[in-house]
Amino acid sequence: MRERLRNVVVASAILASLVIAIVALQPERTLAEDPVTEPRLISVNGEATISVKPDMVTISFGVETNGATAKEAQQANTTQMNNVIAALKAAGIRSEDIQTSNFSLYPVYSWEEQKTGGSKQVLTGYRCNNTVTARVKSVSTTGTIIDAAVNAGATNIGGITFGLQDAEPTKNEALAMAVASARSKAEVMAKAAGVTITGIYKISNGYATVSGRAEMDSYALKDAATPIESGTVTVTATVRIDFTF
Repeated sequence: MRERLRNVVVASAILASLVIAIVALQPERTLAEDPVTEPRLISVNGEATISVKPDMVTISFGVETNGATAKEAQQANTTQMNNVIAALKAAGIRSEDIQTSNFSLYPVYSWEEQKTGGSKQVLTGYRCNNTVTARVKSVSTTGTIIDAAVNAGATNIGGITFGLQDAEPTKNEALAMAVASARSKAEVMAKAAGVTITGIYKISNGYATVSGRAEMDSYALKDAATPIESGTVTVTATVRIDFTF
């Protein structure tokens, strides 16, 4: 029995020695054998701008009323705003293109001097504001619609924003132009550096925006017919591309 146990121990020791020897013979691997190759890149931003005639305009029409009580201010505002909305619809704007964008009703205070000295806040009434935003899909009628709203009781007109009913085709065109601009820049830089563009590593930050805003003095509208020039809206696209060389 002891002889058998001794043979087992000896065999185990021999086997362990062989394993150690085999491991020792394996070549040592280092990070230097598997280097991570960094791509050679030329990174550029491409931009493009397209100016087009707008085919829609968004306008905000507001009514402000005052009253001795909250109910009086609110009722006066309701009557006046209903007149404005009716005028907008009569001018050709559909109900689905008119949306309330703001409503507020709040007390109004003033400071009064006291006989005993000093001053205190005194409630003088209530003020109600209501604003609707309308989408006008016939740009040439913008001035006429503004006049109609003011004549119906609108007390302030918000900024006019010209736009496109379907901006996607123009946005896509601008993005394609931005990509072409980026490639042109990269090729100029590569030529100057004595290298050749071989491909695209990454495209990012590709987006396009539409801008076309006009500001106006709402308090000057009642004096004469309102001239509105639509001009053009600007579609701007930007993209970042990393080119390999």
